[in-house]
Amino acid sequence: MAPRGVQDAAVEGWLAGGGEMGALMRSFDWSRTPLGPVSGWPTSLKMMTGVVLNNRFPMLIWWGPEFIQAVYNDAYRPILGNKHPASLGAPGSEVWAEIWDVVSPMAQSVLEGGPSTWSEHLLLWMQRRGFVEETYCSFSYSPVPDDEGRVGGVLVTVHETTEQIQDDRQLRMLRDLAAHSVDAQSAEQACRTAATIFATNHADLPFALLYLADGREGEARLVGESGLVGYEGPAKPAALPLRGDRSRAAWPLAAAARMGREVLVEDLAARFGALPGGGWGDPPARALVLPLVRTGQPEPYGFLVAGVSPHRLLDERYRGLFRLAADQVVTTISNARANEEARARAEALAAIDRAKTAFFSNASHELRTPLTLILGPVEDALASDAGALRGEGLRWVHRSTMRLAKLVNALLDFSRIEAGRIHAAYEPTDLAALTVDLASAFRSAFERAGLVFEIDCPALPEPVFVDADMWEKIVLNLLSNALKFTFEGKVRVALRAAESHVALTVEDTGTGIAAHELPRLFERFYRIQGARARTHEGSGIGLALVQELARLHGGRIEVTSELGRGTTFLVEIPLGAAHLPADRVRSEPAPPSCRIGAAAPYVEEALRWLPDEGADAGDVPSAPRLPVEPALGARASTPNARILLADDNADMRAYVGRILGEHWQVEAVGDGAAALEAARASRPDLVLTDVMMPNLDGFGLLRALRDDAALGDVPVIMLSARAGEECRVEGLQAGADDYLSKPFSARELVARVAIHLQLAELRRSAVREREKMYALFMQAPVAIASFRGPRHVFELANPYYETMVGKTNLAGRAYVDVFPELADHPIIGILDRVYTTGVPYVTDELRIDIDRGSGHVEESHFSFNLFPVRGASGEPEGFLCVAVDVTERVRARKRLEEAMQEREELLVREQEARRQAESANRSKDEFLAMLGHELRNPLAPITTALYLMRMRAGDVAARERAVIERQVKHLAQLVDDLLDVSRITRGKVELKKERIEVAEVVAKAIEMASPLLEQRRHHLTVEVPSRGLVVDGDGTRLAQVMSNLLTNAAKYTESGGQIVVEAERRGRDVEIRVRDNGIGIAADVLPRVFDFFVQDSQSLDRAQGGLGLGLAIVRNLVTMHGGTVSARSEGKGRGSEFVVRLPGVAGLSKAEGARTWGGEEAKAAVAGRAGHRILVVDDNEDAAMLLAESLGSLGHQTRVASDGPSALRLAENFRPDIALLDIGLPVMDGYELAHRLRERPELDRLRLIAVTGYGQASDRSLSQKAGFDAHLVKPVQFDRLAGLVEELFGQEGEAEE
Repeated sequence: MAPRGVQDAAVEGWLAGGGEMGALMRSFDWSRTPLGPVSGWPTSLKMMTGVVLNNRFPMLIWWGPEFIQAVYNDAYRPILGNKHPASLGAPGSEVWAEIWDVVSPMAQSVLEGGPSTWSEHLLLWMQRRGFVEETYCSFSYSPVPDDEGRVGGVLVTVHETTEQIQDDRQLRMLRDLAAHSVDAQSAEQACRTAATIFATNHADLPFALLYLADGREGEARLVGESGLVGYEGPAKPAALPLRGDRSRAAWPLAAAARMGREVLVEDLAARFGALPGGGWGDPPARALVLPLVRTGQPEPYGFLVAGVSPHRLLDERYRGLFRLAADQVVTTISNARANEEARARAEALAAIDRAKTAFFSNASHELRTPLTLILGPVEDALASDAGALRGEGLRWVHRSTMRLAKLVNALLDFSRIEAGRIHAAYEPTDLAALTVDLASAFRSAFERAGLVFEIDCPALPEPVFVDADMWEKIVLNLLSNALKFTFEGKVRVALRAAESHVALTVEDTGTGIAAHELPRLFERFYRIQGARARTHEGSGIGLALVQELARLHGGRIEVTSELGRGTTFLVEIPLGAAHLPADRVRSEPAPPSCRIGAAAPYVEEALRWLPDEGADAGDVPSAPRLPVEPALGARASTPNARILLADDNADMRAYVGRILGEHWQVEAVGDGAAALEAARASRPDLVLTDVMMPNLDGFGLLRALRDDAALGDVPVIMLSARAGEECRVEGLQAGADDYLSKPFSARELVARVAIHLQLAELRRSAVREREKMYALFMQAPVAIASFRGPRHVFELANPYYETMVGKTNLAGRAYVDVFPELADHPIIGILDRVYTTGVPYVTDELRIDIDRGSGHVEESHFSFNLFPVRGASGEPEGFLCVAVDVTERVRARKRLEEAMQEREELLVREQEARRQAESANRSKDEFLAMLGHELRNPLAPITTALYLMRMRAGDVAARERAVIERQVKHLAQLVDDLLDVSRITRGKVELKKERIEVAEVVAKAIEMASPLLEQRRHHLTVEVPSRGLVVDGDGTRLAQVMSNLLTNAAKYTESGGQIVVEAERRGRDVEIRVRDNGIGIAADVLPRVFDFFVQDSQSLDRAQGGLGLGLAIVRNLVTMHGGTVSARSEGKGRGSEFVVRLPGVAGLSKAEGARTWGGEEAKAAVAGRAGHRILVVDDNEDAAMLLAESLGSLGHQTRVASDGPSALRLAENFRPDIALLDIGLPVMDGYELAHRLRERPELDRLRLIAVTGYGQASDRSLSQKAGFDAHLVKPVQFDRLAGLVEELFGQEGEAEE
């Protein structure tokens, strides 16, 4: 029987194939689900079921509003985990309850008809393996239609990318670990670096602890951590045991070390309690302990304790991450250990090199000093008559020979010990008696030094097996060391027997040893620098030798010390002979007496450290007196010179003192501190000092002398056992005048001392001369200062200099101390350059801002010269400065420069303002020209229309036409005035001067002003002689002047007023007066009456009108004629008078007198001709049509065009005689149109007239160049146009005749 839910073979076909999921689908009882039996499923769902089941990409179909999981394939099944197979047929909200709040809004939007969705690498917290798992998926939701065309379900295609995301972040962490594997300088740093990188991946390593194993202590120390910073609890112990009882260890490190692999630790909460939540907020429940060990390595470097993420399956892939991380840490630690070993080897080599250097340095000193005391007396003896050593010289040689033998023996002992070739003989010895005998030999030395010396060596219960020679060296070295470093108090020697050993204690109350010096105290050739001691002598191997000798006895040495309180040395030797080599043990002791002589060299040397140990004067051998070379002069050999000698070796002090005492006074002291004190108490002429001395060495003494102003010039010769050019250069660079290496000859020493004494005397003489010169400088009336040395210390600053800088007491102070504000100023470099190169420096002016005593830095400028001052060697020792304060001069110059700059800026601004004004002027002129053009264009048709009305209508509306004509003329006059102003202000008005009678000018002006005079019914009186008043002028412009004055009088005089025009000669001038009885001019307006746009106050109706330009034009035109114009008025209501004065000239000739103003002859000629073809071109159609109609009324044939192309087409057939062209045409302007018309051969007799609103001289010039025969300005006076037409053709007729 077929399973429930599968009804027939047809249904079975939909579910065919599909692998395991196909079989499950076929066997599943779908009737128990909201979808019901498969036979009842929508066809679209059935089809999609087959598609999904047989697809190898993970797919799922949710169906219906409950998102029933209708079908998913085998590829999708792993994503479900343990949710399969129960999820089949279940609602999506139940199957994916833990992520439904994230995915359901996207699925719901698709089900409701929204677009498909796509999500990439989305983090989803799934619960499919029994815990909340960190997963990542890339998925898409697509609609699946039902049988009715609506969205019935959602197709889910999904690809889980969890492993990809986790692998990426793991690889980043491992890559960072590898990148830093070579950076760590120590194992601890390697672990700390690894912990820092682990902290960046809290998702995979919630916490990490890194422990380093310490094999000696048997434990592991915590050196690095991540994820548990701030946590203090049992899970993070600072150390863990690796041996012994490990049952209570927090982490099983020992088990991991024993097994050689990771150990899993479960249930951390029960083991440690609450732990931090980690990156995801949930504390880990498990951790892995991994040993940090290389293959084949017996013991691990340490251990990695790593928390396991609670949201990941701890499978082999996850475990591999921990292993790789541990391996990378191991690699980093290995590299760090290799680096540490390399550094240790390098440091060991460096230590050996330092020890070698120290050995040679110390050995050189210890050998050269006794060699000097041997060679010197021997040379003296050879030079004497007896040729033999005796007295103190012999004793010097003997002591030095013993010292050399002691040193050589010590070096040989140490060498044999290190090479293992020393032959010890351990004999049973009464160690107490031997120790008492050795110590007693030092008693005299301790008592002479003023120290209490205690010996506490009771008898021992049994003999001690020791090598007597070695024990002597142990005791004598320790006692010698105690005397060397103890200046007061006591020294105690004690010997005690313990259970298994005997202990020797040497205790002193000396200078003590600093704690940081104790670890190195027994190193070979090591010496504590700067320690207070009786002498600086010593090879640095004494205590190292004692340690080695104690070890040869199976014993040890240790030291305790407190700085300033003293030091205790403890030597322990085991009792019995079992610990000693059997072949070196003897049963019979040697006689004690044969051993005591070994103490003599130690004691003899120690006695020489004490200040009261010296040779008796009577014992000094009578060596021959060493002569001073004659070339050195008398001064050098004067017995008054005082020499201060500093050397810690008493024999050397005595020897050198004897040599120099033959010639000069010698004071000898034992160290540098005593020498400095003696020099300050009494200034020496020369200091002779050893280099290596206790308390204050030779270099310290040299520095102290050079820093002391009173002793800085004392010559210093250094004596040293350190030979070689390097040492000599070091001494000279430190400031020594000479450097003499031991051993030296007495003759050389005397010669060098004599030379430096002579040089010192010469320097003192130079100083005295310089002081005389400086005395003159102090009185100089200019600022002078003298500087010396590389720090530029003031030697002198005269009163003028101190006043200039506002400071006093400058001598002895360095320049930068006086002027700290100049520490970074270029002047320091200038001073350094003069001092080092010796090249003078001169400047006329340099800004150096200084504090002149006011407490603040102020601007200052100086002119100064720097001249180098050279010493005896020719090298610069300092320089002289001569300075002048030029601050006020500079300020004055700057004020002048600022004024000049301000003037330049004002000039620039003025020029800019002028340019702007000129630009504004040009803009104004362009505007006025355009305004004139635009105003004239409408005036042209109005004027033409009035002309036609007058011709056609006769007397009809004559009164109204008269009003319009007056207003048109008034408007035209305003436009002309505006253009005149523009031309006058730009200087574009050209006067066409000729001699002319004033009467003619007045007559023309009256003609021009008569309409207004008649309108206002004024009484005009003219008293102008008809002849005899001749001026040189432009008749048109002078007529304009008089017309403006008459118009002005007519406008501002009440109707029926009186206006008088008078003219007469005044001297060489002609004076014309226009007087009225009008409203007058106010006193405050009178001075400005000729300015542009100035008018007296008017009533609100502006009855007089005008722009206020007429009188301004009058003044400018009169001025252009070389004349003057003035206005007079006694006030309001008292009338006005305008007076024009022009230069007069001689009378007119008869020809000039025959000229008349009328044009009647021309008009008569016009009346005789008519019938021309005229083409009118204007974009103002009204103006063009009216002008054509007016010309037609005179019998002319006309055609009208509104632009250039139309005019060219008309001209082709019409063939005009005359063309009236507007200039401002669209498409093609009038100039281009004229050029095109001139190019046509059939129009060769064409006459061109420009009819335009542009009426300036430049416009007329342009039209003439373009080929126009005439230029008329709108509005065109029709009579003028008619006369011009006939005039043009009259000229043609005359030409033909």
